Amino acid sequence: MAEHKLKALHIAREFPIAKVKDVLKYKLISEKRESLVFEVSPKSYLFVYSFGALVFYDVEDVMVSATIKNLRGLHVEILAEKLSDEYAVVEHMKNSVEFNEIKLKTADVEKLKIVSLVLAQSVALEYYENKVDLIVSGFSSLNKQLSEKGRLKVGNTELMKLVGANNMIIESIVSKLSLLDEPAVVWDNEEAEWIFYRLQYMFDMEDRFKHLQYKLDFIKSNSELILEAIRSRTSHILEWVVIILIAIEIVIFVYEVAFM
Repeated sequence: MAEHKLKALHIAREFPIAKVKDVLKYKLISEKRESLVFEVSPKSYLFVYSFGALVFYDVEDVMVSATIKNLRGLHVEILAEKLSDEYAVVEHMKNSVEFNEIKLKTADVEKLKIVSLVLAQSVALEYYENKVDLIVSGFSSLNKQLSEKGRLKVGNTELMKLVGANNMIIESIVSKLSLLDEPAVVWDNEEAEWIFYRLQYMFDMEDRFKHLQYKLDFIKSNSELILEAIRSRTSHILEWVVIILIAIEIVIFVYEVAFM
C-alpha cells in the first residue's frame, strides 16, 4: 500500500488569491475564487486557501520553505505562530477515514481537494480557537476585577480592541472559512460526500465550531455588560463635573454679590 503525506499550515490571516498566481510559478491545475491547486511536481500538489492556509501533498520540506518565502512577496502578514497538522493518505482497496490517516481506492486530485479542505479548515480553526481563548482570558480578568473590587481598571480603547478582535474573528469564520458548508465537488458524488462528512466527524469540526460560537457569544455578552458599565461610569463623572461647575458658578455669584 502506497502512503502519501498531507501537510497543512496556517501562516496568514488571508491570501489575495488573485495575486498568488503571480508569486508561485508552479503549474496551476485548478482555480476558484477562494482556492487554487498547483502541481509542484508530478503527483505532488499544493492547495492554497484564501483564509491563509496551505496544504502540501507529497511536497519536500525544501519546497515548502521556498513556497512560504515566495508568498512573502504578496506583502501579507506572515504569522509568527504557524500552526500545522499532518495527515496520511493511503492507497487501499476500500475507502476508510481514520484518526491519523485516510484510505482511498484512488487518490485523485478531486478527492485530495476534499481532504485538503477539511485539513486546512481544521488548522485555521485552531488558530481562531487560540485567539478566542486569549480574549476570553482577558474578559475573565475584567470579571475578576468587577467581582473583587466592584470597578474596572480598563480604558475604552483597550475594551474596544477586544470587541474589534471578536468581530474580526466572527467575520473571518463566517465569510472566509465557510465552515460546515459542502464543497461543490460533493453535490453529485456520493463517494465524495461520504468522505467529506467522515472527515468533518473525524476532525470534530461541528462540535469545535459550536464551542467556538459559545465562546464568541460569551465575549459579546461580556462586551455589552462592560461597555454599559463604562458608559455608566462616564455618565457619573459627567454628572459630577456639571455639579462642580454649578457649584463654582454659585460661589462666584455669591462672591460678586457680597463683595462687589
